[in-house]
Amino acid sequence: MTGILIDTESGDLLVERGGVVIGNTDSQIAESVLVAMRGEWKECPLIGGEVRKMLGGEPDVMWPSEVKRMLEACGLDVEKVSVSDDNVITIE
Repeated sequence: MTGILIDTESGDLLVERGGVVIGNTDSQIAESVLVAMRGEWKECPLIGGEVRKMLGGEPDVMWPSEVKRMLEACGLDVEKVSVSDDNVITIE
């Protein structure tokens, strides 16, 4: 998807030469979905991967399939979402 890019360090709009930067937004959409809590996006209250909840405990075995559906609802083509043994999330 093409759209307005956001600076990964500050969270502000990415600006170069006096204008916003346009580019591929797939990775920033995926990050937003993973980090969001359910109910945070008022127009889509069921979207939110709630990845921060998994920091202190055991990951839910259904989490990858739920997040895959959320990413597809946001317009991303996703084949597979997986969580490795060392808690690295891979989106293919």
